Amino acid sequence: MCAQGALNSFELKINVKGLVVDKFTRSKQVALFAGVAMWVPGCPLANAQDVAATEQSQSGEIIVTAQKRGERLLDVPVPVTAIQSDDLRKQNLVKITDFATRIPGVSISGNNIRAISIRGVNTGGATNPTTAITIDDVPVGSSGRLSLPFPDIDPSELSRIEVLRGPQGTLYGAASLGGLIKLVTLDPDSTKWSGRAEVGGSTISNGDEGWSLRGAINVPILKDRLALRVSGFHREDPAFMDNINPLVNEKDTNKSVTEGGRAALWFNPVDPLTINLSYLRQTVKTDNNAPTRVTPFPTDYKPVLGYFVSDVGPAVTKTKLELYQARINYDLGPATLTSVSAWSRFNSATSSDLTTTFPYVFNSVIPGFPAILPGSPAGSSVRLNDGSQLRKFSEELRLASNGNDQVQYLVGLFYTKERSVADQNLQAFDPSGSLLSELAHFPLPGSFEEKAVFADITYRFTEQFDLQVGGRYSKNQQTFQQNQVILTNTVANALFGVTGNGVVQTSEDDAFTWLVTPRYRFNEDMMVYARVASGYRPGGPNNNVPGAPKTFGSDTVVNYELGFKGRLLDRKFTVDASLFDIEWKDIQLQNTSPSNILFLTNGGKARSRGAEASVQFTPGSGWTISANSTYTDAELTENLPGPALAGGSALLGTKGMSLPFVPKFASNLGVEKSLPLGSGIELTLGANWNHVGKRNSPLRSSTAPMARRNSLFAPAYDVVDLRANLSYGPWDLSFYVRNLGSERGVLSVDDRQGAVTTTNVTFINPQTIGALLAFRF
Repeated sequence: MCAQGALNSFELKINVKGLVVDKFTRSKQVALFAGVAMWVPGCPLANAQDVAATEQSQSGEIIVTAQKRGERLLDVPVPVTAIQSDDLRKQNLVKITDFATRIPGVSISGNNIRAISIRGVNTGGATNPTTAITIDDVPVGSSGRLSLPFPDIDPSELSRIEVLRGPQGTLYGAASLGGLIKLVTLDPDSTKWSGRAEVGGSTISNGDEGWSLRGAINVPILKDRLALRVSGFHREDPAFMDNINPLVNEKDTNKSVTEGGRAALWFNPVDPLTINLSYLRQTVKTDNNAPTRVTPFPTDYKPVLGYFVSDVGPAVTKTKLELYQARINYDLGPATLTSVSAWSRFNSATSSDLTTTFPYVFNSVIPGFPAILPGSPAGSSVRLNDGSQLRKFSEELRLASNGNDQVQYLVGLFYTKERSVADQNLQAFDPSGSLLSELAHFPLPGSFEEKAVFADITYRFTEQFDLQVGGRYSKNQQTFQQNQVILTNTVANALFGVTGNGVVQTSEDDAFTWLVTPRYRFNEDMMVYARVASGYRPGGPNNNVPGAPKTFGSDTVVNYELGFKGRLLDRKFTVDASLFDIEWKDIQLQNTSPSNILFLTNGGKARSRGAEASVQFTPGSGWTISANSTYTDAELTENLPGPALAGGSALLGTKGMSLPFVPKFASNLGVEKSLPLGSGIELTLGANWNHVGKRNSPLRSSTAPMARRNSLFAPAYDVVDLRANLSYGPWDLSFYVRNLGSERGVLSVDDRQGAVTTTNVTFINPQTIGALLAFRF
């Protein structure tokens, strides 16, 4: 059997032997599949074999680790998708924005972690993330109030990416309201020498060229006892954005350079004990990755200056991630004790042109306040330099039962402590780029500390029926200090001034998250399950804005789910389907003061209901057909309160409004054909079609009337990708075409503060053609 990964166009060959489908006749299997498929509304079903890991037992069965223990894929009562790193690398899918929309239930707007949404749980804006991120079970990024980009680890450093849909608060803790994305790295192999070298190149429509180098070597120092794996890469992604701003005035300005590496040591000093030590480092620098200004409301999203043309000033983003990790396993016989210790450093620096966001710098537009810098030369600009620094330690100690006893358990303790600094500096420049004035400067240190205890128990009543229950109690403490550097401009100090300058604010919060999952197996290849699970996102101290609350509270979700997984028709057809209902309350909301200072509040409720399904069909003769389809109805069930801004609305959103960035319909279809050419040469051809439906804009306070904000949306789009791979012994040659028709798909739309001249959109990348040559040894 060939089990397909989550991106449909990917291939993972698995030979499954020794299992038979009993108790169901062929006609009953067909009838059961028809019943599952009937509720998938109007779109092809989704890709079949969503997996959390691709380890295999000796029988060839896929083993998954979504619940922090090894289990058969078809036995896991959680909707999980896995993406193989080789499949990402062969198509140069190196960023979350390249492949997120191919995963059932996942949507994204821009490159920031806070814009990733699973099952529609997101309000947009600068709230804390609703999707948790881990690297090898280590939480990455801030659990508190610091916003950091998604850690786009290069595929050469990974084994796979796992996506768990629905809240994962019991096993993975805070911020997993919608789900979890796990980045799983490669471990050393103590049995044999191996390595890989790769070179690649690409070109983008109406842009320049990119290239990449990757290399890795695995050294078995002592057979079955000690091994080392070292890897590194350098990648330059091609640029295609032109910038006509006088301070830039260049073509192809948004080049991205990513480089890094990883070293991992595996040690087995005695048979019950294994020790994994690793260090990962990656840096990313992106120039002038600005959105495109389009015609204002009512808009048809026609670019004012042309597609992929910007007129904003210089904009540079730099990130650096370092992760030190120690993972220790000790086999006690009946159970395994695991310790995961980690320390990480994550820095991000962004420079952005926000002239249209702060029009009152050069003009008097706020009642009662003159312009900050009246009489400035035409063409002057406002820039924000936004730096973030995070230092984070985490420790998880857990005990998991071994074997297949009537009672299976996993219990653990978790601790994390992080220190962060956000440094924001708003400045004004004249047309030549010389500094006119510092407008505001806020160094913002903070801390987050959390302790948790969790347990997960499964009791098997019969060979076919079992019940899983779990719970987690978490308690956190946070501090936040809003410092303002007092400047000489009195108008700026009046507009951006804070109350209680330098005062340290604190907050404490606790939460109990839980799950209940009954499961019934019809046979070894089919099961049905129900799942009720909760999740939470921590609250915290607020910005010192006059009239804003000193703290904001946590918000919570409860997910109700019914799922089916099975293999049918002599195992040529695989299906994974689920229905879900997520109830969300005390939603954390971004508010904006009249002078554009952000603060957070709680209020309102929302609901996300939908259906997800994945299928894969392997009729033989080298063919693999896979598809996925998602229907998500995510909307507010109460009005969202907000501050009344001059000329605008006192609401952030109204009852019935769709949650942002979430398409009601999204589908993906992949077809692949393997062709043996003789003499050990194999050719694989594939095509992929991806549909993303219409999405709403962020929910946040705005000077625009509600009717205008209700009309801002990202239109639906369709993308076709092609690929080919030629393999011969240790050699692999891959070709790919992404976005074959150069579709102008809108990734996000933003109307900052509702100003009628500042509607900006981010388009998906235009047609990209590339090739990679790899050698394995």
